[in-house]
Amino acid sequence: MPDLTAPPRLRVPGAPLRFDPANFRRPSRLTRRRPPSGRRFHLWVSGCQMNESDSEYLRQGLLAAGFEAADELDQADLAVLVTCCVRQNAEQKAYGRFRELRGWKRARPGRAIAMTGCMANKEKDRLFARLPDLDYRFDMREYEAFIRDLQGEYETDPAATGGAVLRQGLTAFVPVIFGCNEVCSFCIVPFVRGIERSRPLKDVVEDVRLFAGQGVREVTLLGQTVNSYRDPDGGARLSGLLEAVERVPGIWRVRFLTSHPRHVHDDLLLAIRDLPRVCEHLHLPFQSGDDRILAQMRRRHTRAEYLEIVARARTLIPDVSLSTDVIVGYPGETEEQFQATLSLLQEVAFDVVHVQGFSPRPRTTAARQPDDVAPAEKKRRINVLLDAQRRIAERNNQRWRGRTVEVLVEEVAAGRLIGRTRQNKVVVAQAPVGGEVATVRHVLVEEASAWQLRGTVVA
Repeated sequence: MPDLTAPPRLRVPGAPLRFDPANFRRPSRLTRRRPPSGRRFHLWVSGCQMNESDSEYLRQGLLAAGFEAADELDQADLAVLVTCCVRQNAEQKAYGRFRELRGWKRARPGRAIAMTGCMANKEKDRLFARLPDLDYRFDMREYEAFIRDLQGEYETDPAATGGAVLRQGLTAFVPVIFGCNEVCSFCIVPFVRGIERSRPLKDVVEDVRLFAGQGVREVTLLGQTVNSYRDPDGGARLSGLLEAVERVPGIWRVRFLTSHPRHVHDDLLLAIRDLPRVCEHLHLPFQSGDDRILAQMRRRHTRAEYLEIVARARTLIPDVSLSTDVIVGYPGETEEQFQATLSLLQEVAFDVVHVQGFSPRPRTTAARQPDDVAPAEKKRRINVLLDAQRRIAERNNQRWRGRTVEVLVEEVAAGRLIGRTRQNKVVVAQAPVGGEVATVRHVLVEEASAWQLRGTVVA
């Protein structure tokens, strides 16, 4: 007989498991009226790369426990929603998807719906009252307990699966630190993911080694504030972790996100410059270009300090690409303060900018302030930034014309290869013989737009 209490082979180290069935199962459905119809699950994922990573660990845990993945919802018996709540529209997206699932569930006896992720953590058991068709709610930090409970209910046999097979493709996201200690005034993450908890360096390296053995060639180390990473065993910082990860055989590229300006130090910048497999790309949110708004956001850096960090990064890493996050329409933001954000964006000349309108989140300090910038005005400010960024990105990319770049090929179709440079720029080139997926090619850049580089493969 298989040991149904054995944990899955893969797990996300984090808070200790606290097995409490009431935490993730409808209290009124501890015993089903009808037996489940099968063991096939379907995942729906929304939100950040951390959710993508969480869903992959959940998927591997379910496979190792004897469940089967269903690519199509109609083939599944269990639908699992991995949700986000960083923005209001992310919550509405999850509720909309749930409404779509109600008809699917009622169409065949035995089907069930589960929910996890930040929204599930925020709402907790209130979800069961709001969503009567919800069967399970669980915290990803306790997902092994959820899987063990499912094993007993679905009577799965983990020995019959032959072991879980990773299907991340060429790239993979690997969580290295959970939670956040920054408590920015607009951000709900500390309330739904808890305080910072770094994974042991050896565990991260082992995960990367496993991914590499399955054909992954590029890994991205993830954390809400990834550059505050500290190995709980040896005290290594993110720079030390990057050095350990890039030594894993089979890994060609290493990236990381998201960084906080307060934790960008020279050891990290030198690691980007000196470690051959660490890519020259830094994602560094600034959120606002106005010092008063930054103080209200509790970002704990000023405009001048941010610009000093950027200047230092570009001095040490001449070809570094920079991406960032910006919030417009924060409570009380004036036109003058918005213009300060626009001017910072133009001064730094980022390669990529992600812009969001302010969205009040429950339990955050900003949610207690009047959301006094009208939606139409937020949209206008977003469009102003995006229009400016399109021109900046095109100027930045024009500088690559005539240069030869290294491209990791991710797709070959219609006689073209598509991949990304070390600076995370999309490249399209005519596909030569030998231009297969998961190869590295050198491309002479001949054309450039705001969104991609085009060129010819060189020997």
